[in-house]
Amino acid sequence: MNLDRFSLVSNGVVEFKSTWRTNGEKADLVDCCTGTDAPAPQIDASTDAAERKDAATQTGGSPRHSNPTCDDAKLSAWLRKVCPLVEEELSYGITDLPDANDNFSDLSGRLLIRKHQELTMSKLNPELENGQKLNMGAAAWLSIRTRDAPLLVLSCGSHHEAWCEHTFASITAFTPKRDAYGSVQWVELSSCPVKACIETLETNPFNKDIFAGGTVSGDVYIWQYERNFKHEQNSFTEIFSETTDFGKVVDMAWIRSNPMTKDFGLLSCHSDATVILWKIGKHVGKDKTFRISTSTSSRKVLILTQILAISNSEFVVGSVDGSMLLCSMTQLIPIGSANNGNSTTSSKKSYFAPSITELKPHSFAVTTLLKLENDRQQFLISCDLTGEVYFHDVTDAINTTPTLVIKMPLPFKNRIICTDDMRFILSPNRDGVLEIYNIDSGSQDVVECGGMKGRPGLIRASANG
Repeated sequence: MNLDRFSLVSNGVVEFKSTWRTNGEKADLVDCCTGTDAPAPQIDASTDAAERKDAATQTGGSPRHSNPTCDDAKLSAWLRKVCPLVEEELSYGITDLPDANDNFSDLSGRLLIRKHQELTMSKLNPELENGQKLNMGAAAWLSIRTRDAPLLVLSCGSHHEAWCEHTFASITAFTPKRDAYGSVQWVELSSCPVKACIETLETNPFNKDIFAGGTVSGDVYIWQYERNFKHEQNSFTEIFSETTDFGKVVDMAWIRSNPMTKDFGLLSCHSDATVILWKIGKHVGKDKTFRISTSTSSRKVLILTQILAISNSEFVVGSVDGSMLLCSMTQLIPIGSANNGNSTTSSKKSYFAPSITELKPHSFAVTTLLKLENDRQQFLISCDLTGEVYFHDVTDAINTTPTLVIKMPLPFKNRIICTDDMRFILSPNRDGVLEIYNIDSGSQDVVECGGMKGRPGLIRASANG
C-alpha cells in the first residue's frame, strides 16, 4: 500500500442546522377532551335563501380570437352543393292539404312521381323536316352505370306505311352522368344504324349488358355493351343480326334453357303467329321455329301482339282477338317443313307445334304481359286495350282462370306497368299524362308531365332503382 496517498488530517464537519425551536419557545397544548359547553347556533343549509344563478343566461363575454375559425373555401363548396338541392325541394311547392276522405292510417297511399328529364331524339332522317314526326318508339333499361342509374337505349320512328323504306332507322344509347351536386342526367352515348325501324327492345335479365331488338321487317338484332372499352363511343357491339321471312317482331322474351351453363335463349314473337327460339352461347343462331295455333284459329287469322317467358320451358302469347295461350316447349310436335319456292334443301324450314293451354281470353287485343313476384308468389299480369287486367297465380302451376280481375277506367290502355308491391298500375295517356290506378281502393290519380304530344305507346320501369 502506498501510504503517501493518504492524509492524516480530517476535513471540516458539514453542519445542517435544525429548524426546531432552539430559542426556548414552548408549544401550547390543545385540550382534546370532550367539552360540556352548548354548541354554537347553526343555519340550516337547505333553507338558505341564497340567490341562484342560471349559467345558461349569463352575459359574460367570451374571449375573441384574432384569426377567424371559418374556412371560406369549405363553406363556399358546401353552399354550392346544398343550394341546388334546397332549390329543387322548394320547386315542389308546399305540401298538399289532406283530403277529408284520406285514410291517415295508410301513409303510403300515394306514389310520389315527378318529371326528371326530357330527352330529345336527334332527327337523322332529313325527310322528317317536311312535317313527318317521330311517333313510335321502343326503350330498354340496361345495366347500372353509376349508383342506381342504368344505361338507357331508345329508338324512334314515324308512322309506317307500305312504302316505308326505313332508310334512317337506328338505336341510340344514353349513359347517366352525375354533376358536382350528385344529380344524374342522361346524355347521348352513341348510335347504331339498323335495317328497319325498331318495333321492340328487350334486355337480357341474366346479363343486362346484352339486349335484343326486333324490327317491323322481321329483323332480329342482338347487341352487347362492353364496360372495359377505353372509347365509350365504340362501347356497343352488334353480336348478331338476321333477317327472317316472317312478319314484324312484335315482342321478345329471354330464357335460360340450361341454368348450369352461360347459354341463353331468345324468343322472338312475330305477328304472323310464329315464335322463333334463338340460342346465344359460343355460337348464335336459330334453334327452333314454332307455329302457334288454336282450335279457333283455323277459322280466323291469329295475329300475335305480346310474349312473356314464364319459365325456361314455357311462355305465354297474347293476340289481337284477346286470346291468351300458354305454350310448353317440353312437348313439341313436328309439323313438317315448308319450302320458299327453291329446290335446295337449305331453304326448307322445320316447324314445331308446342303444347298449348288456352287461358281465359280478354275481350280485346292484349297490349301488355308482365310477370311479378310478391310475397313469394309469382303472378302473370295481362291487360287488354280497354284496361281489363287479369292476375294469374303461376307460383306452382298456372290456372286457366285468373285469381283477380280489375277494370280500369277508359281511355284505352296501350301499355301498363305494375309496381313491385302490386298496389299501383301506371299507364301513359295522351300528351304526356300519366295515370296511376290504385288496385286496393280503385281510385285513380293523374300526373301531367307536359312537353309531349300525341298518343303514347310505351312505358318502361327500371328494375335498378
